[in-house]
Amino acid sequence: MTGRPRARRRLVVPLLLALATSAALAVLPAAPTAAADRAGAVRLDADRVGTRAQAPAALRKKKAGANERVQRVRVSWKGTQKRTKVYSKSAVVPGIGRLTLTCRPDATFVRLTAEDRTAETQLWMAKYETKGGRAVVATKTARIYRYSDAADDGTGGTGASASEGLNQLSTIENFASGYLDGVISQRPGRHLPVSGSTPVPVTSLSLNWWWTGFRHPMSWRQCKIDATVTTRLSPRMGVSWHGDADAAATQYAEYSLPGIGTLQLRCEPDAGGVEGRRTLALVPAVPGRGSRIYAETVSGEGRVEDHVEADSYDVDPATGRIGGIELPRNGMIKLFVQVGGKERVFLLSSYLVTNNAADPALNVCETALAAY
Repeated sequence: MTGRPRARRRLVVPLLLALATSAALAVLPAAPTAAADRAGAVRLDADRVGTRAQAPAALRKKKAGANERVQRVRVSWKGTQKRTKVYSKSAVVPGIGRLTLTCRPDATFVRLTAEDRTAETQLWMAKYETKGGRAVVATKTARIYRYSDAADDGTGGTGASASEGLNQLSTIENFASGYLDGVISQRPGRHLPVSGSTPVPVTSLSLNWWWTGFRHPMSWRQCKIDATVTTRLSPRMGVSWHGDADAAATQYAEYSLPGIGTLQLRCEPDAGGVEGRRTLALVPAVPGRGSRIYAETVSGEGRVEDHVEADSYDVDPATGRIGGIELPRNGMIKLFVQVGGKERVFLLSSYLVTNNAADPALNVCETALAAY
């Protein structure tokens, strides 16, 4: 299909470049015994491949619209700098709490902190890096909650924060690079229905990380984490319900996006042994040629080519819609929406439990769509 070559350009090439850089670093000696070692670290700093720096210029230069809040957060330090090194930076996540980026020689992670632990709060991530000489991706969820499902008595759950580490080894590797896409969303706890609630905005996260020299003395160490945190303040986009009885009022929603069209989200429970429809579609503001959606669906963990499915969707002449695009049961979709010669990018997270016939109250649909 037309989307597959494009998927290879967007996802695989940057990570193969990261692999080449990792291989170059592997020739460094175990300890910095010569000026050549310092030169190698400087060269890698200049190359910085395999990160979001490879993304299209339109994404890197994105400006906030009237209905969006865009925050740019950077942790950046070198071991040689004289001033105090700042290892952590934070951003406000509207309506939810704070997102903290940390890069220390003994800890590298992203942490989400929620003000309300009784709510169901999630940071979904598609995390791209190199492992074992291969470009890999992993779908991760940092989840904050008190009630794990409708039957939970609330005595367990998590604390107010949840984290995702960026390092692969407990003794942090000498060099690492990668990037992730994330969706931060919140809804009532799973012991409560979603219908009738006032949901908070959905926030997207675009993040790169890079460090080197972490197994050498401090003067050889460098680290950079760059993040863009984007919140579309209204409307809050997504379809969610907790239990089949809650689905009647919340299983379908439409959102008008100026200049793009009408976005349609549907998440039906199974009924009578028949699987419900769980799809995303768009009625474009400018129909016909030039309006399409390119979608990358990410689920599970492993090699990029095995866990990223790419597809292109054109306007159906019979319905006037683009899609529907099937929602993953446990994963994310990156949507490149082209309408009228313009492109907008969105991230969607999706978690579905719809086949618990023994106790329909435990069925769940939790989706969230964020501007990126």
